[in-house]
Amino acid sequence: MEFSLPSLSPFLALPGEPPIPWIRWQESFETFIAAVGLEEASDSRKRALLIHNLGSEGQHIFRTFGPAPTYAECVTKLSGHFAAPQSVMFRRIVFRQRRQQTGESVHHYVADLRSLASLCKFGALQEELIRDQLAEHTNNQKFREKLLMSLDDLSLAKAVEMAFQIECAASLASQLAPSSPFPSQPMLLTQTVAPCTESQDSLEVNFAGRQGATARQTCGNCGSSSHVTRAPTCPAKGQRCQCCGKPNHFARVCRSAPAAADPPPRSPGPPAPTTIHSVSATSQPFKWCTVELDGVCLPLLLDTAASKSLLNVSTVRRLFPLRTFKADAEDLYGYGHNKIGMVGTITFSVHYGTKALPSFTFQVSRQGANLLGFDLFCALGFSVMDNTGPEVRPVIQPLRRLPLALRDDVTAELHKLLEAGIIERLDASPWISNLVVAKKKSGGLRPCIDLRQVNKAVIPDKYPLPTVEELSAKFYGSTVFTKLDLRQGYLQVLLHPDSRFLTAFVTHVGVFRYTRMPFGLSSAPSCFQKIMATIFAGIPGVVIYLDDIVVHGATAAVHDERLARVLDVLASHNLTLNGEKCIFAVPAIEFVGFCVTADGLSPLHSNVEAVLNLPEPSCPAQLASFLGMTAYYLRFLPQYSATTAPLRELLKKDATWAWAPACSAAVRQLKSQLTSPPVLAHFDLESPTFVTCDASNTSVGAVLSQLQQGVERPVAFASRSLTPAEQKYSVGEREALACVWACERWHVYLYGRHFTLRTDHQALTALLATSGSGHKPLRIYRWSAGHLLSRATPSPTPDPSPDTTEPELILMLHTPLQATVSLEDLQLASAQDSTLSQLRTYIREGWPSKVPEELVPFQRVRNDLSCWNDVCVARGLCTVVPSTLRPRILAMAHEGHLGIVKVKQRCRDLVWWPGLDRDIETMVKDCTACLVSGKTGPPPSPPLQPLQWPPAPWKHTQVDICGELHGIPQHQRFLIVAYDLHSKWPEVVATGSVTTQVVTDFLASLFARWGIPDTITTDNGPQFVSADFAGFVEDRGINHIRTAFYHPEANGGVERLNQTLKNGLRAHLADGLPFSAALHCTLLHYRATPHSTTGSSPALLMMGRELQLPLDRLRAPTAPAAVPYQSGRVTDCQRRMKQRFDKRRRVRPPPFPVLDWVRVRRPNRNHKLLSFWSTPMQVTNQLGPATFRLADGSRWHASRLRRVAPPSIADPGTGEDFDPTVGDLDLPAEQLQAPAGRPPESAGTQAEPEARPARVRASPSYLRDYVTDF
Repeated sequence: MEFSLPSLSPFLALPGEPPIPWIRWQESFETFIAAVGLEEASDSRKRALLIHNLGSEGQHIFRTFGPAPTYAECVTKLSGHFAAPQSVMFRRIVFRQRRQQTGESVHHYVADLRSLASLCKFGALQEELIRDQLAEHTNNQKFREKLLMSLDDLSLAKAVEMAFQIECAASLASQLAPSSPFPSQPMLLTQTVAPCTESQDSLEVNFAGRQGATARQTCGNCGSSSHVTRAPTCPAKGQRCQCCGKPNHFARVCRSAPAAADPPPRSPGPPAPTTIHSVSATSQPFKWCTVELDGVCLPLLLDTAASKSLLNVSTVRRLFPLRTFKADAEDLYGYGHNKIGMVGTITFSVHYGTKALPSFTFQVSRQGANLLGFDLFCALGFSVMDNTGPEVRPVIQPLRRLPLALRDDVTAELHKLLEAGIIERLDASPWISNLVVAKKKSGGLRPCIDLRQVNKAVIPDKYPLPTVEELSAKFYGSTVFTKLDLRQGYLQVLLHPDSRFLTAFVTHVGVFRYTRMPFGLSSAPSCFQKIMATIFAGIPGVVIYLDDIVVHGATAAVHDERLARVLDVLASHNLTLNGEKCIFAVPAIEFVGFCVTADGLSPLHSNVEAVLNLPEPSCPAQLASFLGMTAYYLRFLPQYSATTAPLRELLKKDATWAWAPACSAAVRQLKSQLTSPPVLAHFDLESPTFVTCDASNTSVGAVLSQLQQGVERPVAFASRSLTPAEQKYSVGEREALACVWACERWHVYLYGRHFTLRTDHQALTALLATSGSGHKPLRIYRWSAGHLLSRATPSPTPDPSPDTTEPELILMLHTPLQATVSLEDLQLASAQDSTLSQLRTYIREGWPSKVPEELVPFQRVRNDLSCWNDVCVARGLCTVVPSTLRPRILAMAHEGHLGIVKVKQRCRDLVWWPGLDRDIETMVKDCTACLVSGKTGPPPSPPLQPLQWPPAPWKHTQVDICGELHGIPQHQRFLIVAYDLHSKWPEVVATGSVTTQVVTDFLASLFARWGIPDTITTDNGPQFVSADFAGFVEDRGINHIRTAFYHPEANGGVERLNQTLKNGLRAHLADGLPFSAALHCTLLHYRATPHSTTGSSPALLMMGRELQLPLDRLRAPTAPAAVPYQSGRVTDCQRRMKQRFDKRRRVRPPPFPVLDWVRVRRPNRNHKLLSFWSTPMQVTNQLGPATFRLADGSRWHASRLRRVAPPSIADPGTGEDFDPTVGDLDLPAEQLQAPAGRPPESAGTQAEPEARPARVRASPSYLRDYVTDF
């Protein structure tokens, strides 16, 4: 049967002390050789196997011994180096000093005694001496008494068996006792520790004694735990107390001493080292917990802020004298970034309560307390516990009834939480909160707790959250980013059982409480931030804000290495990520409300959109909300204080709400600034820093900038308003106040470093100098003396031009002229440049076949290179500039801001380095002055993105406003234009105003004609960004798309139509047409003309037919396209309608032959006594089936005519003339034309128009018997 043995561990793999003594390791090696059957192997093979198992560091030491050809010689030399000879006397002293430690088992103690005794040459007395050592130095008093009662023939085996039985009996008795040495759940013991007045070793021993006192008695006379009170061997026997003068006890355990008496002073000595947990306090509560390390109990100070667990080297050597350290300790730093002296690492098996770790590595320090750090804290399963004030009374809130429609969904969510172990049921709790239901983005429900009453009782954690300034500074130099999001981060932190009652909440299905840290707890953010910061301590390139983790690096390789370490830490702590929200290896991420890139910070587009969509505030509450949203991006908004001054006036106490035009202008200006904010650079600790300050009569402002890669870039903007008292300062004092306030505002950036302070106030440069008071104003003297300004270098800036206004002055970044590069500077920089140094060597000694990558550009022009002045390098007549001087050379060449071409011309004849043209282009394009003055060209255009053609008419419509048009009537100076992207059909209306109401009315009329489209695209005009327009499109379910600012190409269809309309109107107006006729003519021809994109006319695609123009009448007649189905359907419908109509009205053919006499029924009457019928008239012609022309030339339908007898000569008629009008006709259009030979109708036959509309008046009933028609 084959089997394999585990390999032998190396003797010394790393520098330092061997983990196992040489003698023990040699015995293991001999055993290993015998186990694998190599006893008879050749001497050279055993020698090779020995050297192989020495480890890398052991092999390095072995090579220093000189030649050792045989295996025996190797063992001899190794033994002489690693097993230094020790005298028998020393080994026996070590044996006699070995005592059983607290918590150490008897078997472990006896085994260690046997190992020590094997080197002491006791001979036949070895067993007896081990037995005597066991009896003398055991920590079990009962066992010692048993041994003393036994006879002299007691052997070591029987003594060990007796001790083991007593030990087991004590263990069983402790399990049956009401309390046990360790709690069932990990708990923390709080100790109040006096100030550190002893050495660290004595401090640890005292704590060990206090902890051990809970499990065994101590002597009341001397304080020792090795014997009971009044034992014969007590060292206090016969001694006199120095406190009370009584015999047989020491002063440290004297009962007569005052309770608050300080211990007697010790002899002066070197001060004890300051530890991170003792900071000038007379007493301070610390939390200790006793853990078992390899069977030895040791109290550890709990420090969750420490990322690693530490053991003092003296403690390890005292409790584990045979253990050695591994020399692989990490570099650790304490409070104040003081480096902690480390010795190495050591591994133990750890037991605490019901928790057990088979292997855990401690860091071993030279001094300090024994710390239980966060790594062991998490490994042992400790949990977070919330503290409440003792004076707070619990609150039980009544149940809030849930709507019936939500109960099933809430019950299902509670069941999920219950199955996941996040919540648990309970019967009662002193604290009861209410359930609050929130809606998720996905549409589901999220049960939450209303913890407002609990938060009043919880003592919040004071761990600080990082600020945006601190976070941004960590991103400098990084180009690759990864964002990790923890899935329900708070719920991954276990809540201590003693604090779970605070999270109890009542629902319609019972009472529950959280077992994990819930959302809404006041101490949760700080506690969670502390946990995350401690877990990832020591990993560079990691930025943490609550459950968001950002990993960044300057290159992809650095980023990937850091990301792998982060993922390993997450896996080791069983933390789960939300894969849907994680983003890996991208150049830009969204973090804490900002867009983070390699260039810097910028506002999120979604947040800016939310601000732009806000309507003008109509009350103080809306104004406060608007200012709150814009203030979050205050660092991007220069002159913010001056801009918002009229708005803040409305929020003052007792202010009357009066919205003025200045307020509207301020709102528009803030929105305009947010549309194109600057990209703020990440702060760099090494780059030159500048603070540019300025003051006006009402506000102060400042710009923090840095010179990064030869270009000055803004880091932050800041401004504030002046108080009424500050507004009375002199000009110099206001300018000084701006400088002082800016330095205090950016204290986190500026303190502890030198920076340049800029101001346009020339006299302030001397006033802010800290040397002497001179004739300074007292206020400026107080500001400059002992202030942060002492680290600033005042630098006056050139005066602005007279045309520069105050707001523009705050925006200016005056870049001082760089010092001229002298020949000495060039020589010094060239001598220090490593690239040029290697280049000079190649020029003098010849070029190799392969050169480093940074010298490849020089190799291509090696025939043009030469050395001059011993250290400088030239290419032809151009000097090769060292890398450190290149930014200054570029600044000198671009001093006049003449543009890229001019700078290249100036540089090409004087200097050269690889990539010179590219560096010039980059610098000029990034020059702030050139950009502001408009010298740089427009940015490159991105690729054209064609719009998707809608599948049907009136699906996607573009809307725009054209105008104001000049030279036309005032009520028609604007055109509201709508454009269908499918058919290219235009709709235009001329109006005198373009308010939101006018625009929505126009669109409503279009919707009534063509229906409601799916999408509308507009620009960002005030009509389209208002709340009324948003409500208009939202109510109709329309997707409203707004184009990018100042990018009309995104609305290109309607913009191109505007040009066509203007050209057509201009031509028609030049021909003399009125504006309305010109507009109608332009629209008619545009709709009827085929479009170049679609190949068809807008009318055909929109309505399915072509519009007829006058030119179309010249076309040869063709048979119309038949639509058989529709044609037959229409014919049948008309026939049925005719039958029903004729039957209902009882129609008959009109009996009106030509020359017949008829009367016409009047449409209205001028007065009640007038008859409805006109005078008789003769029919002259039948124009249609039911249309007749009368003698007066009027045309009437048969429904208005009644046949009458021919009138006699004496017939008086109606008594007045009748003005006939054209009645209902049924003739084709061509038959309605007047006959060619017929003369025009006389104007005299037309009645004058009535002054007002007439109504039909019915005669009263009592006049029926009378003749009224006269």
